[in-house]
This record gives sequence, structure tokens and C-alpha cells, in this order.
Amino acid sequence: MNRLAILAALLAASVAGTAHATQYSGWGDTGWVYASKYQCCNQAIAIASQYSAQACVTAGGTPQSFAGGGQRGSCTSDFQQDDEGNLMYRCYGEAAVWCR
Repeated sequence: MNRLAILAALLAASVAGTAHATQYSGWGDTGWVYASKYQCCNQAIAIASQYSAQACVTAGGTPQSFAGGGQRGSCTSDFQQDDEGNLMYRCYGEAAVWCR
């Protein structure tokens, strides 16, 4: 084989072996819970991450865990008091895990 043919074969193999990563967004809603805002948001982001990972698997990919094992995402929350004055939060999370 000449050098050009070898180079072309190596280039084709490297392009074919390249996996492109993408992200699938997921959303989570905790409903009304007796928890701190911090705990509520962590739960909402965890739910969103699970939905994102499931969307990745459904698309035929493999979800990648977050570096360091921490949660990554955003959260908004509402709160209200029950009849006894206890705080309840409802949190909405959004997250997107990397998918290969």
C-alpha cells in the first residue's frame, strides 16, 4: 500500500470511531413536599436527571454520569404554609445529562 492509501484508511477509521455526545433535557416536579428548599430542589433536579437519562437510553445512547457525582441543573420553587403554619415547597427542576 502506498502512504496515501494508508493515510486514507486511518482517517476513515478515526472518523467512523468518533462518538458524538449530545444532551437530552429532562424536567422534574416534586409536587408539594415538607422539605427544605434545598432538599426540594435537589429532589427536582434528581427527577429531571432521571428523565434525561431515560431519554438518552430510549434514543439508543448511554448516559454519562456527572463529574464528581454531583447534581447539575436548575430549579425554581414555590412555597405555601399549611393550616398549622408549616412550610411546604413545590420545586421544578431541569437537567440534561450527556449522552453517548
